Amino acid sequence: MKKLLYILIAILTLNLTNCTGVPQRNLASDASLVRKGFSTKEEVYQLLGKPDQILKTGPDTEEWYFYQKNEDIWKKIPLLGSRIGKEEVEVLKIIFKGNRVIDCIYYVVTRP
Repeated sequence: MKKLLYILIAILTLNLTNCTGVPQRNLASDASLVRKGFSTKEEVYQLLGKPDQILKTGPDTEEWYFYQKNEDIWKKIPLLGSRIGKEEVEVLKIIFKGNRVIDCIYYVVTRP
């Protein structure tokens, strides 16, 4: 039992020290940059980059989706992480009518 505890502590310590410093999206902040009725597709593309998914929902309506997946520290533990950890997916949905933004919705989905 002690050996398992030491292994878990070592894994957690290695995960905490393994920070790469790679910048990630902050979709909540990005949502505030999009102005309903004013922002165009070009402006959104320049601000947020290429969307992760594009859906055509009508003849003149399009939805752009941006995703950011976040896992807690427990999710990264081998073998146990899938049972005790959780994952959040941030979603930014931007709806265009023609070339203009008509709606911008930010939400978070939590998965076990």
